[in-house]
Amino acid sequence: MTRRAAVLLGLISGITLAALSAGDRPVAVGAQAFASTRPVSVDYASAMGAFNPYVFGTMAAPYFDAAGYPLTQAAGFRLVEVGMNIPVPSNPSEPAQYDFTLLDQQVSAVLGIGAEPLIWFAPSGMPADLTGYATYAQNVAKHLTQGWGSGYSWNVKLFRFGNEPDNVAYWTGTQTDFFQTYAAWALALKAVNSAFILDTPGLMNAHGTTGPDSLSTWVTNFLSYAQTNGVPIDYFSIHGYSPVPYSTFYNNFRLVQAELQKYPTLSPLYGTPRLANDEWNTMVGDLWSGSYHAQFDTAWVAAHNIVALINMVEQGLQLSIRYGGTFNGGTGGCHDFLLTDCNGAGKPVYYAFKGFNQLAGTTRLSTTGTDHMNFAAMAGKSADQVTVVLSNYDVATYLNTYEPAGSPSWALYNVFVSLFGAPAVYDSFSLNLTNLPWTAADSITYERYVVDDQQQLALVESQQMGGSSTLAFTKAMTAPSVQVVRLSRAAAPAPSVGGIAEPPDVTALPARAAPPSDPDLAPYVAGAAAAVALL
Repeated sequence: MTRRAAVLLGLISGITLAALSAGDRPVAVGAQAFASTRPVSVDYASAMGAFNPYVFGTMAAPYFDAAGYPLTQAAGFRLVEVGMNIPVPSNPSEPAQYDFTLLDQQVSAVLGIGAEPLIWFAPSGMPADLTGYATYAQNVAKHLTQGWGSGYSWNVKLFRFGNEPDNVAYWTGTQTDFFQTYAAWALALKAVNSAFILDTPGLMNAHGTTGPDSLSTWVTNFLSYAQTNGVPIDYFSIHGYSPVPYSTFYNNFRLVQAELQKYPTLSPLYGTPRLANDEWNTMVGDLWSGSYHAQFDTAWVAAHNIVALINMVEQGLQLSIRYGGTFNGGTGGCHDFLLTDCNGAGKPVYYAFKGFNQLAGTTRLSTTGTDHMNFAAMAGKSADQVTVVLSNYDVATYLNTYEPAGSPSWALYNVFVSLFGAPAVYDSFSLNLTNLPWTAADSITYERYVVDDQQQLALVESQQMGGSSTLAFTKAMTAPSVQVVRLSRAAAPAPSVGGIAEPPDVTALPARAAPPSDPDLAPYVAGAAAAVALL
């Protein structure tokens, strides 16, 4: 058994999922779930602040391929993770000992599409010379932002440290070793620019084994260490891989967000550290398992990913890196977990993210309808426009199709059913929008777009209607699928959000403004397949 699966099974055997308040309990209908209509409500008058642009993130890995960047831009991603794979030189103060070629190419490409890079440092153990490592980290940052080593004055400010230190494949030392290495790195970067934004630790697992609401000691000990020693943390990140959204993408993030509230001064930028997930997906891919998983090419992963992301955002997530971007079929070969296929064309999940990313730049609206398992809804408003993203998933059908009996994912699902009953499944939604600023004199354009195994964010319905303070729609929605509903007042018509059939020409893409100031993947080490499970 692989390490990730063993850890998950241990957690399942040692915990019972927390009971929720009556208002938050998952919708369940007993042992047998029958298709029903999911009610969704959006309150235009209840604004929740602008979406953080860092929520709309992906990665430039597992290799550099310039052909992927136009697709990343076309999908509307605002954040792209870039691996910092330059080895620590023998003399960290000597520019000639650094080869910045690949890093510079990637950062330049990310900035060129109007996105922001997240620079990732991922040592596998505590350096023998922490002072030298700190100097190395500073000089990388100075190269990107202050011209050091024939570098640049780019507006790069977001840096990540660590990758699953609770996984022996990626960290060979103790907790204290990791904490001290992070401290040296973090303090060194803040000394270069106090406005740098630091993201850590990227834990494989957040949940503990001592109770329904327990947390891993990696979470609690790290936060305590940072507080005691004056070590800044701006974004606190955990990872998630599971086709079962409730436990991994709802409950874990609920627990960590609550823990972060105990540290209101730990981030010099935000006070309380912000919640992040800088690596997640339905399951790990062929690079670790050794086999290609067909579900990545279907709408199942599309629906799952959007349900998972909405669940995390609802629990306070402000930075997301979906594992697997738009870089496939190039010099690194063909892989299953990416957003594009081996010919560089978008999969259903690509178009699902293109739909979700329409929320970038909008103000989030209070929305109900997410059930933490099979259905999720999220909405935003901008001038004269409301956008609603809906995702319909069916965990049991996915597991019956793709998971062997007795797998960790089935164990998680069965724990959920034992507590709440079988999750409801849906074949339609009823959308009710209230407190809209429109009158009968306004001309409103209603549009509905669909992502499934046949449609690539296709416009399936469009009509003109008079305005009203309340509008309601009931529509069919198959599982798995993702839908985007958009309402626009005629004074400010919006461009189509339809999908693209082929990779666009870079020169044809419109320039996008840089994201607001706040809102390579370094290849995993050899033997990583022995540390990651198929979840």
